[in-house]
Amino acid sequence: MDTENLLFSKRILTVDDDDYLRNVLSSQFRNEGVVYLAEAARASEAFEQVELFKPDLILLDIELPDGHSLDICQRLRARGFEKPIIIMTSEQDEASVVTGLDKVANDFITKPMRVGELLALVRAQLRQYNLLVDVKFTSQNVEFQPANKTLASLDTKQVIVLTEKETMILTELFRIWPEAVPKETLLSEVWGYNNVLATHTLETHIYRLRQKISRLSEAPLVETTHNGYKLIKDKKTQD
Repeated sequence: MDTENLLFSKRILTVDDDDYLRNVLSSQFRNEGVVYLAEAARASEAFEQVELFKPDLILLDIELPDGHSLDICQRLRARGFEKPIIIMTSEQDEASVVTGLDKVANDFITKPMRVGELLALVRAQLRQYNLLVDVKFTSQNVEFQPANKTLASLDTKQVIVLTEKETMILTELFRIWPEAVPKETLLSEVWGYNNVLATHTLETHIYRLRQKISRLSEAPLVETTHNGYKLIKDKKTQD
């Protein structure tokens, strides 16, 4: 499914108390062909919209008059909402945002945001969610469950939890195998935009992912190529 058709068929809910921003975002989404749009200015309205509108993706402001996004996300997840949530924040300390929202939100974008970057991020999250549903991958005696964001040893049954970005990176490597994935492609597919400043961030995520894999298997799972990364599958899996 191409990205334009994917965006056209999805339902997007924007939750922000800034009327002007909501109007601008709705206008931009309509220009991109999005048909199903809903808005909310308060957390209470957002919960109602989730029940009635049943969005495929939520854009959520970091702070609303009646609640913080962390609490709102936790309540949404507790109610069974599993689809992507992207936080819109004006905070400069991105590290604190990531730390607080990593387990309940899928990603975040800092205001003032570039519309092109936001649209790319929305497409990436929708595409990744479609790939993750009811999918399991196995290699090197390690089972990867994207929907649960987990790696598990088939020998010891030990389970390790992955971050959102680690899950997306590994999903892309499995999806493209046996081909290698260029760094630029991973930046686009996982972060939703191509930014040379994010190259170091990608390398850091790969390093941490490899550390987690090494706790489950002595065999490597991710190989560095001349321009990117490639999944290593054992012979049993290939057969």
